[in-house]
Amino acid sequence: MTPELKQELQLVKLRGVLDPKRHYKAEDSRGLPKYFQVGTVVGGPADFYSGRLTKREQKASLASELLADSSLSAYRKRKYLEIQDQKQAGGKGFFKKKQKKRKPSWAHI
Repeated sequence: MTPELKQELQLVKLRGVLDPKRHYKAEDSRGLPKYFQVGTVVGGPADFYSGRLTKREQKASLASELLADSSLSAYRKRKYLEIQDQKQAGGKGFFKKKQKKRKPSWAHI
C-alpha cells in the first residue's frame, strides 16, 4: 500500500466533511479496508459535453482534484474562519455578551 493510495482511501472515508449538501451513510469500519479496487472513470459519448471534466480540470489524484476545486476551497476557508472565531472568542466584548445573556430579559436596559 503506497502513501498516495492510503491518502485516497482516507479522502473517500472523510467525504462527508467535504460537501455540506451531501450526506453519506455512516462507516462501519474504523481502519482501512482489507480489500478494495481502484479504477479510472471512462466517460461515454452521451456525456461528452455535460458530465466530464476538461483536460485542465483532470488531476493525477483525488486529493489534487479536491484542492483545485474553487467552491470547495471557499467552503473550507469559510468553515475554518468560523471555527477560528469560536476559538478566539474572548476579551471585553465577549465577556459583556456573556453577562448580558445571563441577565433576565426584564433586566435589560
